[in-house]
Amino acid sequence: MTTPDGLQGMTVAVTADRRRDEQAVLLERLGLEVLMFPLLRTEAEDTGWLRALSEQICRQPPDYFLANTGYGMRTWLQLAAQWGLQELLVQALSQGSTIAARGAKALGEVRKVGLDAWYKAPGETLDEVVARLCQENLQGASVVVQLHGEAPGAVLDKLEEAGARVAYLPVYRMTGNGTQAAADLISTVIGHRAQAVSFTAAPQVEVLAREAAAQDLTAPLLDAFNSGNVVAACIGPVCAEGARAAGIETPLVPEHPRLGSLTNALAGYLAQRHLRD
Repeated sequence: MTTPDGLQGMTVAVTADRRRDEQAVLLERLGLEVLMFPLLRTEAEDTGWLRALSEQICRQPPDYFLANTGYGMRTWLQLAAQWGLQELLVQALSQGSTIAARGAKALGEVRKVGLDAWYKAPGETLDEVVARLCQENLQGASVVVQLHGEAPGAVLDKLEEAGARVAYLPVYRMTGNGTQAAADLISTVIGHRAQAVSFTAAPQVEVLAREAAAQDLTAPLLDAFNSGNVVAACIGPVCAEGARAAGIETPLVPEHPRLGSLTNALAGYLAQRHLRD
């Protein structure tokens, strides 16, 4: 791996909890220093309830199944294997369900067990999947949506508005990690003690924005991001949309929503900024 010139002494603030060590290693290999501010924790949902829903899917697969995240699909299928249900689950979905995948990671997990997707969103957004499903006749159709750690958003209401009977499969949830990490990150950004902040999920941006509002520091936080002093690097378009909604005008988004692409895009951006400076 070639290390871009000019990165020594530059610092990236990492807001992820899950896979944060992997991200840190990738950044450090590029010559960047890393500070950790985990803003959210990923926790397992109630496995008893999840198992009951999985057994129901084995008995009566939905007309449509929406595979939302790679981590969620992998966790669910691993749990199903522990329960002795994975083979039945795969058979049920194969024979009874049309599968749509939001992104490449979810599609990859589906394919690992011998399934495939009828549709994958080209931009890897939930809005695209919902829009495509709504082109079908959903009146009375059953749809199961694997959630991505949060409560169902307004975009999923469109499925019910189209006449579908929607059930949700919450495999994991993202919970707050306390306000101290957010407060420390705000201080770091405003004080220009980091040249970049990496976000791997829109809720991380939301946590940061809420804490800034609570401290009456929204204006200086956004000024640091929007003046070019600190770049907000978002792993994909959904995360970037959350950043823009919070007032960050031009988040950096890699071509592919992967950790490796994120770190390479960030290193390239910072190296170019060093040359301009």
